Amino acid sequence: MNEEIKKQISEAKNICLIPSENEPESLTAALALFYTLRDLGKNVNLIAEKFPEKISFLTPSLDFISRPQNLVISVPKKSADIPQIYYEKTENDLKIHLTLDNGKLAKEDVLFYYSEAKPDFVITLGIQDFQKQLENKMDSYGFLLGCPILNIDNNLENLKFGQNNLIETKSLAEIILDIFEISSLGKNSATCLLASVIMHYENFKSPKTNSGAFKISSDLMEKGAEYEKILKMSV
Repeated sequence: MNEEIKKQISEAKNICLIPSENEPESLTAALALFYTLRDLGKNVNLIAEKFPEKISFLTPSLDFISRPQNLVISVPKKSADIPQIYYEKTENDLKIHLTLDNGKLAKEDVLFYYSEAKPDFVITLGIQDFQKQLENKMDSYGFLLGCPILNIDNNLENLKFGQNNLIETKSLAEIILDIFEISSLGKNSATCLLASVIMHYENFKSPKTNSGAFKISSDLMEKGAEYEKILKMSV
């Protein structure tokens, strides 16, 4: 399966990352993918409403944090013919004027939604139920429906909604490293992955900590992961 995933990532030009915003481990893992995929020359959008202040040193410019921008106002033709439209903009508001030729237009006839270009590939991290994640957000993120999804999670209750599903009981960072070699990572990616490992294993105090976690952490530090900054984050 990993070879198929590598092929999909290699062929995709526009990739969308969607972390679970309730889990810092998911956010840091998504940031690691963000930096790794950008280093590969991909156009990457990271969809997240906010990041905790404690991981602010890991986050990229807000220019790369995607939020829907293309708002569409739709009026069904069966409700009214509109031969003319104009707007006026003041310091306080924007007014859009519609001239009705015939018919009658009510508030409930007017639809508002966002229209964005579909990405080639979507990667979710730490999300058990994709539909639930998008619940009450379809006006904003409906453009994601129908896209091929790589679903990465370490919760066995995951609904396996992706075209490919990597569901394993280890850190999200370790799952990602089954796809990307540590040798290919830059400093930012290595730091984000190390942060994800430390969060998952509760700074190596968790009973589930194993020798593999220490080995990966050591390899990431050799790649330049900033362990001291991560420790300050967890204080």
